[in-house]
Amino acid sequence: MIRVLIVDDEIYAVKGLRSGVRWDMIGVDEVYEAYHAPMAQQVLHEQQIDIVICDIEMPEISGLELMAWVKAQGMQPETIVLTCHSEFEYAKRAIHLGSFEYLLKPVIYTELEETLLTAISRVNEKRRISETDDQYNKIVELWNSRKPMLVERFWQDLLERRVSTSHEAIRQSLSAYDMKLSTVERVRLILISVESWERPLNERDELIMEFALRKSAEELLLEKLPGNVIQDHRGNILVVLHLGEIDAAREEIEALCRSYVEACSQYFYCRLSCYIGELSAVTGVLQSYLTLLNKEYRNVSMAGGIIWSEDPRTNTIIPAAKFTDAMLDWADLLEQGDVTELAQRLEDWTNTIDPNTSTVDSLTACYHALLQVIYYAMHRKGFQAQQLYEHHACLGMETATRSVGQFKVWVRCITEAASSLFSRTMAVSPIVLKVKAFIAEHLNEELSREQLASIAFVNPAYLSRLFRKETGMVLTDYILKERMDKAAELLTTTDRSISEIADGLSYGNFSYFARLFRKVHGVTPQEYRKPYRRVQ
Repeated sequence: MIRVLIVDDEIYAVKGLRSGVRWDMIGVDEVYEAYHAPMAQQVLHEQQIDIVICDIEMPEISGLELMAWVKAQGMQPETIVLTCHSEFEYAKRAIHLGSFEYLLKPVIYTELEETLLTAISRVNEKRRISETDDQYNKIVELWNSRKPMLVERFWQDLLERRVSTSHEAIRQSLSAYDMKLSTVERVRLILISVESWERPLNERDELIMEFALRKSAEELLLEKLPGNVIQDHRGNILVVLHLGEIDAAREEIEALCRSYVEACSQYFYCRLSCYIGELSAVTGVLQSYLTLLNKEYRNVSMAGGIIWSEDPRTNTIIPAAKFTDAMLDWADLLEQGDVTELAQRLEDWTNTIDPNTSTVDSLTACYHALLQVIYYAMHRKGFQAQQLYEHHACLGMETATRSVGQFKVWVRCITEAASSLFSRTMAVSPIVLKVKAFIAEHLNEELSREQLASIAFVNPAYLSRLFRKETGMVLTDYILKERMDKAAELLTTTDRSISEIADGLSYGNFSYFARLFRKVHGVTPQEYRKPYRRVQ
């Protein structure tokens, strides 16, 4: 649609243009009239005008002043200037103010029509460019809105080894997300570990609270430092600090983490710990990630604090060698139960060890490297370290590292022990089985995540994530379901009163018990029992 505004203090001149120009034929849809500048300003405010035909000489406010006002307002209509004077000075000023054409009065209608056709062509071209810009801006806006999610995907892929840790592979991956390798040349990871919720939460509530923890981490931990907050596929919340070639002071990072821990305790009713990794090159971020996971897994004594990866109080195993992609492949083979391929890979590895140049120190490094791989796989599955040695007695470190031959014997033994452990319990984690058994035997007691973690000798946050991964339920929901299933069994197989059943399952408040029962089974305890009473 093309809209034209005619502005002239001589009304007959406006009417003449209105009737003399073949507006429909040249493609003008609406024509507006104004007999002085203020009237024109009102029309321009109320309507989207594409072309202004304006007389220069008008009382009070001239046409040139009106054009200056239009320009100041940010409006960009095509303008055709009309005047009785042929002095070039008028033309220069009109062109400076953005006029498209300069015509002398009296106007020849056919000449004005040709000028209007050219102006309409300019309007349509501007619209086309504007639409292109709008589409581009929408694409940019969509990209910017999804960029945090894409950046999170990059870190997830890197930590899960879907991206090679070589500089070139990382650089290419980062370029796809409009990031430069120089900005993440050196990074520091912070693992946020929820030790306990101070209020009972169902699965939906816990997911919402975890989202709140991530958002607050962005606001508090990344307030002064560049980085990203991500969540890996196991549910771990991680902060990746992008420190480039410099590092933030230890005191600054610790102060930020402490403020975050205190804020989460106050506003989100949870106790959590922050595990802070070492500053590392981005190519070594996987090692830092695995070290933090291992540290959290083995920390059963410290909770609700700031824990640095180099803190010896929670280090039960000090890595002597770095993980490599090949070693992590061994962990995958172990989890997949591909014993033959794993044995072949390890044999190829030990055959590369030269008996003539090997030392006790180099064999010790290899010893710890393989153990780290096995412990990493056990960690992901939820096994405890002592389970590795339940059915196999392998050489100790001092004996295994005396010679390459003895080291090979140890490798075969420890591989067989690990493969046997995984093959015996491929379906469900023994930790989850142990916790389920304990819950079944103690339904009449108050049960907390900390108590269940202590009987399994694991970190509470680790237990929570492992249990949800294995069962699809959070611990609190599982305990509730087990209690209500037990209540249903007692309602149908005994004559005990509902109050006695509730009390026996640690529910002193009968109304609260009834609400929970209805939540699980869809009916009240009385309604659930009625059909069985009639049968009797």
